[in-house]
Amino acid sequence: MASRVAAALLLLWITVSTAVAADVPFAPRTDISLPPLPAAIAAGDIDGDGRADFVAMHAGRDDLAVFLSRANGSFEEVGSVPVGIGPAALQLVDVNRDGWADVIAASGIGNTVGVLLGRGDGTFEAAREWPTGASPAGLAVADFDRDGSADIAVTSLFDDSVQVLAGHGDGNFEARAPVHVSGGPAGIAAADLDGNGAVDLVVALTLDENALAILMGGGDASFAERSRIPLSALPGQPVIGSFDDDPRLDIAVAERNGNAILVFAGAGDFGAPVRVETGAFPAGLAAADIDRDGRLDLITADSFDDTVSLLRRSGPATFQPRQTLKTDRMPMAALAADVNRDRVADLLSANFLAGDVSLAMNQVVPPPLCTGDCQEKGAVTVSDLVRAVAITLGRVRLGQCTEADPDVDGTVTLGERFAALQNALGGCSGAQDVPRSSFFVPR
Repeated sequence: MASRVAAALLLLWITVSTAVAADVPFAPRTDISLPPLPAAIAAGDIDGDGRADFVAMHAGRDDLAVFLSRANGSFEEVGSVPVGIGPAALQLVDVNRDGWADVIAASGIGNTVGVLLGRGDGTFEAAREWPTGASPAGLAVADFDRDGSADIAVTSLFDDSVQVLAGHGDGNFEARAPVHVSGGPAGIAAADLDGNGAVDLVVALTLDENALAILMGGGDASFAERSRIPLSALPGQPVIGSFDDDPRLDIAVAERNGNAILVFAGAGDFGAPVRVETGAFPAGLAAADIDRDGRLDLITADSFDDTVSLLRRSGPATFQPRQTLKTDRMPMAALAADVNRDRVADLLSANFLAGDVSLAMNQVVPPPLCTGDCQEKGAVTVSDLVRAVAITLGRVRLGQCTEADPDVDGTVTLGERFAALQNALGGCSGAQDVPRSSFFVPR
């Protein structure tokens, strides 16, 4: 009898531990027409309404297209902005601390980085340009010298260098001495890997060798290479985040001609990776909590399969079998962004041959919302209440606290402010602390 009970318990454990979660539900795909050959895309809240917008650069053109999201989930092209020719990398970040997303664009042919300051209405100032090394290929933005201002690191593929531009906090930058990194540096990511308060860099090497170079930051915008992680195939853009649920940051990178993602746990010198299968030639990689379970998931653009792969976490450094979503022809980049303010990340892919962006609207039901909890941390603070009032008075953009507008009508009413006050006094009953994902523009 005891042996039968033990066998039954073992069978139950195997059944539970190997269960595959249901796919994330998405609405039918929508394709948004772009100028031909989109090669770089970035998403963020450009106009301050709390919905993610996007900008795109195109091969052979010297401008970028600006698309603003609307309340019904559609996008409207509102214009184009001149930038350098030859799109290499693109980001939306507030570099001058005025609350509006700015464009940072690397020109692979012009050998420049352009910074276009956002006006908050979908338009941008003329580009301010700084020279880079030969063929800039990747961008990372962080505070490298700990002065509170955004700095820029740019890889130069044919110069074997990383150029650091120290920000002044007003949209102007000062070039620092380039950091030598041999091997053809391309994709780059920035974060404090060792927890010492200084931002470090992870650089993908793509010419003389396939590897990741780990550059440790000195806290003064200087960097020194510590180690290299050899790879067996061509690396794409690295992504840094917690993929094993411990406090240390981990590294994920797509091996493009290996049809896989490698996840390296952030312990010591990053040991043997976890390998996760993708579609054919994963050209883009992003991380976000797609199913709102509190864990970062991974998304790839599988260029030769015309799909996006969604790789959901099932535990520490473990993933569910990939869920595939069909895109238009040859997706080169994948992004996760909340385009309709329902507090779940939707998926976008820039499709090079089709000349469009495929949008898949996420239909996951988010956790309960605590009105006024601007950071979704399960409590409404005095700062949150002040921010809600400032939005009502028009002094702060709605994107600073969309949680103060639970009915998504674009205004913070007296009733919503009163609900936030009640939550501040009585607590957020039923709300969950689910971390924000990396696609949000910093507030």
